Amino acid sequence: MLYKNLIRFKDITFNPKTNQIIKNDCTIKLTHSESKILKLLLTSPNKVFSKDEIFAYVWEGTATNIGVVPQAISVLRKKLHSNDIYLIETIKKKGYKADVHNTFFEKNRLNKNHLILSLIAFIIFCISLILFERHIINTKNKTKVTEVTLEESVPNVFQTSDSLPFVFDPTVLKSNTTYYINRQPNNLNISACRQIGTQCDLTYNKIVFIENNDKNAIITQYIQDVKFTDVKYKDELNKNPSRFNYAAKVIIDSENDYHYKGQVIANYNLKQRNNKFVYNKVSIVIDETGFTGQCSYTRGGASPSFECQEGDCTNYVGSISDPSKAVAYKNLFQYPSSGLNILLFPIDDDVSLFYNTESGLSYLVYQYN
Repeated sequence: MLYKNLIRFKDITFNPKTNQIIKNDCTIKLTHSESKILKLLLTSPNKVFSKDEIFAYVWEGTATNIGVVPQAISVLRKKLHSNDIYLIETIKKKGYKADVHNTFFEKNRLNKNHLILSLIAFIIFCISLILFERHIINTKNKTKVTEVTLEESVPNVFQTSDSLPFVFDPTVLKSNTTYYINRQPNNLNISACRQIGTQCDLTYNKIVFIENNDKNAIITQYIQDVKFTDVKYKDELNKNPSRFNYAAKVIIDSENDYHYKGQVIANYNLKQRNNKFVYNKVSIVIDETGFTGQCSYTRGGASPSFECQEGDCTNYVGSISDPSKAVAYKNLFQYPSSGLNILLFPIDDDVSLFYNTESGLSYLVYQYN
C-alpha cells in the first residue's frame, strides 16, 4: 500500500526515496538498484515480473548482462532475510513477484523442520545401532567360552572366531610356517609354528599391547617379524614338569611405545572341566622395560581369582622401575582373571594354542605329559 511516498507491506515500511526499509524501529539501508527492484515488485504485488522487465526498469540500459538481475535479487534477499523479512517470491520459469502469502518463509520453515526431523531420525538411528552393537558384543562375550573356534582364514593362517578384523600382505608369509592370529580390543596376538611334516618343531609367540584399535588393523610388519630360535626350548621353559603341564615363552611389545620391549615365561597347571580348562597352579615371570618380577599362584577357596600384586599371591617378587612401561605387569598381574575360561586348541601332540577368553591373550604352549 502506497502512503505519502511510503510503501507499507506486511510489517515493514519502505521509503523508495531514501532507499530504506523500517521494521520495528530497525532501519535497513538498500542500494539504489535494490530499492528500484523492491519498488517495482511491491507497487504491483500480484504481478509476476520477468527478468527482462526487471532488467529494463532497474538498470535502464546502464548494464549489458541480464545476469545482474538474479545476482542482485540474491544479495537483496540475504540482506532482508538476515532481518527476518521475506518480500520476494520466485515464480519458476517466469520471474519474480512480491511474496504476498509468505511463500518463501513457509518453504524455508518447512525445510528447516524437515532438516531437524531428519537429524533427529539420524541420531535415533545411530543410538539404536550403538545399542544393537553393544547387545551383540555382550551376547558374544556371554557365550564366548563355548562358541570360540579356530578357523583357517587363508592357507596356513588361523584365527580365533572372535578375532577382530585384520589385514596383511600374504606375500610375507613364510613357507613351512603356520600362523595363529587373534586380535582383541587391547592386544594383538601373533603365534607361529615351524612345521616339520605335521609336527610343530619350533614356536613363536608375540603379544602387542595396543590402545588405538583401528577398524582394520594392518599387521604385515608383525608377520614379517616372525623368527624362530635355532634350538627347541621346550625343556628350558618348564623346570618342574611334575608341577606344571603347560609352558610358553612370549615376546611382548607395545604399539604406542617404540622403546618398550619384554618377555614373559608362563607355566601352568591346567585342569580340564567339560570343554574348557581352569587354572590350578600358575607361575609367570615378566621381564619388561618397566618391570621385572615373578608371581606364583595356587588356586584355593579363599583366593578364587588370579591377581598378582604384592601380598596377593603365594609367592611374589618384583620391582617397578617405570610405571608407564610396566605394560605386561598391568595386563597380567593387576587385572584379575578367574582362570576358569581357558581354551586349548591342539596343534600337535606337544603344542596347543592357549586362549584366555577373559584377557583376550593367546599364545602357543608346550604340553608336558
